[in-house]
Amino acid sequence: MSMISIGALIDELARHHGDRPALFSADRCVSFRDLGREAKRVAKGLAHIGVSKGTRVGILMPNRPEWLACAAGALKLGAIVVPLNTLHRRPELEYALRHADVTVLISVSHFLNHAYVDLLREICPGLDRSPRPLALAQLPALREVVVADDSGLPATHTLDALCAAGEVLGDDWVEAAQAQVVPDEPAAIFFTSGTTAAPKGVVHSHATMLQAAHNVADRLGLSADDRTWGYLPFFFTGGLVAVALATLSRGGAVLLQEVFDAGAALQLMSRHGCTTIFAWPHQAEALAAHPDFARTKLQLRKGPGAQTSWAAQLFQPDHQAVGTWGMTETGPMAASSRWDDPLPVRAGSHGRPMPGLEFRIADRETSQPLGVDQEGELLVRGTSLMLHYYKMAPSDCFDADGYFHTGDLARLDATGYLHFLGRIKDVIKTAGVNVAAAEVEATLQEHPAVKVACVVGVPHPARGENVAAFVVLRDPRCTEAALVGYCRGHLASYKVPRHVFLCGESDLPVLGSGKVDKQALRAQAASRVTAGATR
Repeated sequence: MSMISIGALIDELARHHGDRPALFSADRCVSFRDLGREAKRVAKGLAHIGVSKGTRVGILMPNRPEWLACAAGALKLGAIVVPLNTLHRRPELEYALRHADVTVLISVSHFLNHAYVDLLREICPGLDRSPRPLALAQLPALREVVVADDSGLPATHTLDALCAAGEVLGDDWVEAAQAQVVPDEPAAIFFTSGTTAAPKGVVHSHATMLQAAHNVADRLGLSADDRTWGYLPFFFTGGLVAVALATLSRGGAVLLQEVFDAGAALQLMSRHGCTTIFAWPHQAEALAAHPDFARTKLQLRKGPGAQTSWAAQLFQPDHQAVGTWGMTETGPMAASSRWDDPLPVRAGSHGRPMPGLEFRIADRETSQPLGVDQEGELLVRGTSLMLHYYKMAPSDCFDADGYFHTGDLARLDATGYLHFLGRIKDVIKTAGVNVAAAEVEATLQEHPAVKVACVVGVPHPARGENVAAFVVLRDPRCTEAALVGYCRGHLASYKVPRHVFLCGESDLPVLGSGKVDKQALRAQAASRVTAGATR
């Protein structure tokens, strides 16, 4: 696959596929030509306010056609897109905007129970001022906030006004700017949870994202006849790269749903002949359990999940679903079986390394390579791997051989297939999303009544894991409910502990080093949940 920039790819797809559908939402159909045209309008509008190569452009909105048009428009100019989590509370949003040095923010006014304009007014007291730029001590890089819908802000701050003002530039100007974009340059900063309290910014280039998209499309066997549903938000690489770019790059169409609703999803899939599905476990189970599932005509044949318990329920009997493994840093999908492998192969492992990637299983203590079927830490290097973490040197992200240490426990069998066994690093995976235990602990310990907080994952049949917290109090009058309420005000909903266990400091098991024994705590949490000792 010859590498071009993402903006150039959008133009190429518009020329080749024209009026074929690219995006379906509940009430809209956007063709490839429409998507290319809207991306160019956004690019001109952004250029008119000074966006150029390297400018950080944040996008805060649910999965809708405007998201992709805004991202493609920014990328045409060589800007760096910063996808922002729509579930962020104020502290998380402020951190992301500051850490990524976001200069221009494109946001919806509200989504679900999040009033973003009100939130931004708190963070940015000068939001309503005109003319710009802003000058904010807490967000020194931010110069412009553009709202994509009716917000109550002055009309000059809307996306429509931005695009209208940019019409003075003309298409030739955008094409000239796009010609200067080099595929190896940074294209996006995705936030991911690691083992530290502060989320890290994963920097991907045009080339790494398109290579990853090509790999996904190839292993899934995607074509222009495919229709892909995947309720994976575009602020994750899984949504933007594996769902959207992989499907669009083959001329297929993406089915968009802003809020997951099993019944509405089934209707959308049936109406548009959905063939490919990306679903987190709890979503797959909700679809299969919905009363309309049995009487809905579905054609689901492709997607990740061949090794899951729900594959036989959702996919057609002759399906081509595959087993996969990946993470934000790897693009996301770094391993996958192939759509035409025998079913026992597709369902019996997490697949082979994607083209351009190398795997190594290493001893967890010495990092020395291990042999076939030996369990150790999975190391990855290659062409769809991130460039580095934002504000960190590559030498601090990769070892001397260029490998990224994933923190995941795995083995490679004699045929080279990967078998993922679990996580080494202190990360909880709940409903398909990574949560850093340290981030939740830091939030709890900001509560004046909390002395110590230790957070672990506890197994859950549908969500994979739930967040559980062991808390030692300074003030015994504080309750579990009060702590949960506090977390809800400071953390995205999926990070909020579903189980809070109040305990004494002497009740926390410790290792010889004096550190809390998280493995023992996980066992305690599982035992308590099983016994019904939940909040």
